[in-house]
Amino acid sequence: MADARDERRLEAMRLPVLAAGALPDGSTADVELTAQWAAFICWVDDRIDRRGLGSAPGELERFTAPLRQVLVPGAPAAKAPQAVLLAGLWERTAPGMPERWQKRFATDYGDFLDASEQEAALRRAGARLPPTDYVELRRRTITLLPMLNVLERTGHAHLVEDPRVDTDLRDLRRALADIAGWANDLASHEQDSAASQHNLVSLIARRDNCPTAEAQMRVAAMIDQRRADFHATATALRTTSDLPTHTLRELHAYVDLVETFMAATLHWLASTGRFATDPEPPPGIQDPAPPDTLRADAARRLREGGGADGLA
Repeated sequence: MADARDERRLEAMRLPVLAAGALPDGSTADVELTAQWAAFICWVDDRIDRRGLGSAPGELERFTAPLRQVLVPGAPAAKAPQAVLLAGLWERTAPGMPERWQKRFATDYGDFLDASEQEAALRRAGARLPPTDYVELRRRTITLLPMLNVLERTGHAHLVEDPRVDTDLRDLRRALADIAGWANDLASHEQDSAASQHNLVSLIARRDNCPTAEAQMRVAAMIDQRRADFHATATALRTTSDLPTHTLRELHAYVDLVETFMAATLHWLASTGRFATDPEPPPGIQDPAPPDTLRADAARRLREGGGADGLA
């Protein structure tokens, strides 16, 4: 059964605003596909962070195992509801994309799942990472890199793979993940605290023995510095001349895409209702059925003969 609480949260998130901002000149189909990916990513994230999935050993791993299988070439048709959704999105996104892109997406998404399981284990143990270690983990749990890979497809601007710019492009992508993760933590601090979960704000407050308001200011300053790093790297990539003309055009288009996505993400984080206090207590997590806004693609797969055990 669809969860009305999830429906309300997804509507409040205003994900079409994020997608339209990321693709200001995108077609309706590309913007819709981007928004659907964002909805799936946020839904999975909320299962973990807001519904406590992973509070018992093995619980999160049972949820993530079918997701991992979706991205294995030749794997059986997905049956778990979360996997049916991912498979539907994958079938609409991967065709026509280079094999190296498909492998990169699978690697990045698998790393997100690994990091989420690691984070859940830390929460069960009551462990608090030092901020430097937390930043490394947060870069992987934010699901920013998989989403950026999706934007290569919907934004029609591909990551240039050339040793002369590989380091700068890696730094650009990592900086974007940090900016999004830290800004997310700043926006969600109150909600995280209510759930007894640590994020960058609480860890900075503990490390520096300062009030929450001061820690928030310090995190904001960290974000400003990381944005300066991001823009410096983007400038370096735009001014490089050590590539063929057609490759430079591809590089500039990709940097434009990443910069636009960063601006759209920060705008969305400032306007989304995702972090509003939810007055309802979280229900049990035994039924991972996604809300109706995410089940339309699964329904399409059913019409086409795809598996959907557990969706009813």
